[in-house]
Amino acid sequence: MHSIFGTKHLILMAICAAAIVLGYLVSRKWDLEKLTKHMFTIGVISELIKVFYYIIANEAVYGGILPKTDLPFHLCSIQILFVAIARFTNSQKIKELLLSFMIPSCLFGGIAAILIATTSSLNGMPILSLQYFGYHSAIVIFALVLLTSGVLQLTIRHYVNCLKFLVVLMLFAVYINSMLYDGVSNINFMYVVSPPQSGLPFLTEKYGWLVYICHYAFTVLFFVTLCYIKPIVAAIKEKCSRKKVAA
Repeated sequence: MHSIFGTKHLILMAICAAAIVLGYLVSRKWDLEKLTKHMFTIGVISELIKVFYYIIANEAVYGGILPKTDLPFHLCSIQILFVAIARFTNSQKIKELLLSFMIPSCLFGGIAAILIATTSSLNGMPILSLQYFGYHSAIVIFALVLLTSGVLQLTIRHYVNCLKFLVVLMLFAVYINSMLYDGVSNINFMYVVSPPQSGLPFLTEKYGWLVYICHYAFTVLFFVTLCYIKPIVAAIKEKCSRKKVAA
């Protein structure tokens, strides 16, 4: 059985790193329409592979029903919906809101998923490994292009809206996990129930759920802030300049 940071995982991470660099170089000059079109296509193909795989793999137990644990309510899976809305909406306000959220969530969420790979992605059929690592590499590329292409000029307003959106999404995850929990299935969408893997140093249930969720929220806040560090610093400098002028 293959484990995290075992030989297979290290090889897959190296392939992902190479694919992300190559994919970024190919797509860095694409406009938003082309970028969202390709990302949506990749997302749909990825989800179809996952759905068919898990239905067939669990057919003896569930028949032709997709297990609850494999519904697309994880942070990375739900990006397909956001990409679709950003692609087809005519509202610039909605588009900006989603893009400002997808930049940090796709970038750091995708990297985290590659580093903390699921057991099934490492030990399932090759098609599932391709789906899992390929999709998460694609959303990292997507975020990098959005971040560096100038499609969206990030501001402190986008940062605040992104944090608000994350709070709503985390509450949504709490409700979804509670609604789908049946006392048997290990429901843990967006990892608001428990850590993605046991043995993580900071994200641990050792001190109870409340401490875990606070650590989880702090981790998310840290990485989102890191992604928005440039507009945050610019806003602070602008505020200091205004104070000097007023004085």
